[in-house]
Amino acid sequence: MTDRKIWRDGEFIAWQDATVHVLAQSLQRGSLAFDYISVHETRRGTAIFRLRDHVERLATTCRIVGLPLAYAVDELIEGCAETVRRNPGAKSIKISALMPSIEAELIPENPHVAVFIAAYDSDRDLAAPNTERRRRRREAVSLKIEREKSGRREDVIPPHAKVAANYTAAMTAKWRARDEGFDDIVLLDEHGNVTEGPTANLFMVDSDGVLATPPASKVLLGITRDSVIALAPAIGRSCVERDIAVEELSTASEVLLSGTSAGVWPVVRIDGRAVGKGCTGPVTTLFRETYQAVVRGGLPQYDHWLHYV
Repeated sequence: MTDRKIWRDGEFIAWQDATVHVLAQSLQRGSLAFDYISVHETRRGTAIFRLRDHVERLATTCRIVGLPLAYAVDELIEGCAETVRRNPGAKSIKISALMPSIEAELIPENPHVAVFIAAYDSDRDLAAPNTERRRRRREAVSLKIEREKSGRREDVIPPHAKVAANYTAAMTAKWRARDEGFDDIVLLDEHGNVTEGPTANLFMVDSDGVLATPPASKVLLGITRDSVIALAPAIGRSCVERDIAVEELSTASEVLLSGTSAGVWPVVRIDGRAVGKGCTGPVTTLFRETYQAVVRGGLPQYDHWLHYV
């Protein structure tokens, strides 16, 4: 059992005590809002990457789904920083806002929102990580294109909301892909255009050499996605946000994914066919190396993205 401490509504408790009842409103209704943040070791010490942006996104999610968050953004930023200080060696933060009350109705009588902040190393602290799969994912990914109609619509719960209920369809789709031997899946919108992966944003270098990504209205506004777009000029690229027809993936010279867990990583096969030359391409390599330099404090012009603790 890990000796980590978890921040719960301003107090630190033991890892094993960070629990809610099985009938808690957020557990039963899927109304838990959360955000996932990376922690890095730099020459100046431990730093949290784009902490304010992540906490502001959590606050936005709470507003979208109607969770009355009682904490200001600055309070939660300090809570995250202190949690990292209390948990040396942490590589990730997960901050969760949820309604712990036991409720019979859809709309809770007790709307209190509890906030939990955990800082940990997933390889050390989480149960039975599939280290081989995670290693392979960082090196090269095989994707399946979603064919089953899922009925996702951005006018119901917008993809910008990082809330538990938004992940059910994506989880089901990814399970199907795994059962068929793929690492992950490309999700489509109601018109059949490319959107994103279950937990990652997607970019491609199209047949004309242009870097493109699906429009913001169709996807989770990933912090790493935003970082890739902002870093593009530094490697001599620009990024176009536009609808991407699924057929375009078959002619792309490179496809890459971005997300907090692994940064930037390549897609080498889609539906069993090689992407480009079937290996990590030069654009993906440049983005990956530049991103890693940023999070490790190696590019001072992006130091404002690092919250040192």
